[in-house]
Amino acid sequence: MACAVFCFGLFLSGATSRGGAASVPHGAGGGSVQNQPRWPSGDVAATTQKISFVHVSDVHANYNPVRGGSSPVARLRGYFEQVRRENPYAIFTNAGDDYEKGSIAEEVSRGLATREIVQAMHYDVRTIGNHDFAWGIDELMAFSRDPSAIVLASNTKMTAANSRGRAAKPPGWQDYAVLRVGRVKIGFFGLVSKPWNEKDEQYDGEFYPGMEGVRSDFDFVKIARGIIAKHRGEVDLLVLVSHLGIEEDARLARETQGIDVILGGHSHTVMAEPLRVKGTTIIHAGARAENIGRFDLEYDLKKRCIRHGAFTLIPNREGETPVDEATDREVKKILHSYRGALYDDFTHLYADQNKGDMALLAARAAVETLEVDAAFVGLNTARKEWRRGGLTRQDIFDAFSVEREPAGTPGFTSLYRLKITGAELARIKAALPDSAYWGPVTPAPEAVYTVALQKAMALHQREYFGRRLGLSHPEPATELWDILVRFASERSAGRLALDEGAPAGQGYRLEAAYQGDGGGLPGRGSN
Repeated sequence: MACAVFCFGLFLSGATSRGGAASVPHGAGGGSVQNQPRWPSGDVAATTQKISFVHVSDVHANYNPVRGGSSPVARLRGYFEQVRRENPYAIFTNAGDDYEKGSIAEEVSRGLATREIVQAMHYDVRTIGNHDFAWGIDELMAFSRDPSAIVLASNTKMTAANSRGRAAKPPGWQDYAVLRVGRVKIGFFGLVSKPWNEKDEQYDGEFYPGMEGVRSDFDFVKIARGIIAKHRGEVDLLVLVSHLGIEEDARLARETQGIDVILGGHSHTVMAEPLRVKGTTIIHAGARAENIGRFDLEYDLKKRCIRHGAFTLIPNREGETPVDEATDREVKKILHSYRGALYDDFTHLYADQNKGDMALLAARAAVETLEVDAAFVGLNTARKEWRRGGLTRQDIFDAFSVEREPAGTPGFTSLYRLKITGAELARIKAALPDSAYWGPVTPAPEAVYTVALQKAMALHQREYFGRRLGLSHPEPATELWDILVRFASERSAGRLALDEGAPAGQGYRLEAAYQGDGGGLPGRGSN
């Protein structure tokens, strides 16, 4: 607590301590003792102790090394090491969302590359984010079993059995843990936000619908109050590593009393200075490994309270931010087998492509690679525009990256196949004016066509088209980046540019008037 506001005494209650680190067991997940000392024990004659939090969040698999340079996450670790040399009582924290939207290596490895790189970062404490559920329960379990970090998810539990009726293995995450950093005892808990569905909307339900093994509680204030009541008197500082977003963090601080620091994420908020709400300091440092947050506080060891704190936002820039060479080598080793996809041009463009042009290319690629007669792709789907010249597979993935919503299912912009009549195809064309279309100019009303629709439209036909359509149930086809890579590879084999020519007999419509940053569905914003 802040000295000018209120102080808590330190009441020990059976916490174990080993060489500068401690953990308090709590709940079925328990709390594991950190066996290796990470911090000096502290000077018994000192009256104050400085603690430095080095904080990141929402890295979203942005770990690809710069050509001829370093990995952004090696610079995160490098900055932490610099701070630790200045102050041995430094703590490296991460508020979650390490998966999705970044490196194609994650997509190709089905999550493995991201997991290995996060665990190579040797965080001290990290929280699970909503995107970290993306690859399904088995990958989540492996991700949570970090040999270096305390992993937190205070509002997510494993039940006695999984969806297959087998006894559930205990997860690697905890709901509460304690670290002894020098002479200061710090309690940590973590909260993850609600999940998102195939319409790119947040919903109040389970991350894995239909699976019995994982349950989440989104009454964040109730959970926080319970942890404060049970544990605040045991520790000098109570820290929430939050994946709730800045608005929810501020609400939590207003409606509770006893959280000293919230190290936040989820909303990708970049702060020039911390937010103070009652007695709580809230820190956010943005996303995509672009910045690093540093919060230094001076703790009064006599009065058992915080004297003052200072926040610094550090841009993470190649050539400016220090690199941890060991981490950089390990990241490059993990990514070695994906280097061709990351850096090698495999196709080219004759002309610059705006987002509408790219949506049309994706629709055309679907028709030519998926054995469908027509395809629709939202004009606001692409996240980045392409310039003329060479393209890597990573360039294509950067434009059409994947967010698996709900978790463990295809991306919300992925394509689904279904059979419909020509009359229904005409109805879809009329209902989706903000989608690029590749297919018959004038469908025959009684003919049967196989079409590719993006996930939300395929699964919510009444909402988009006014009624149920189709002669078959929608079936997942593939992600947009994948069909574009296949299409581009076929064209490159024929020495053709990706944007060159068009097959005879095909028609298209391109609506160029649209707004947004990309990644969204027709008529919807992006998250």
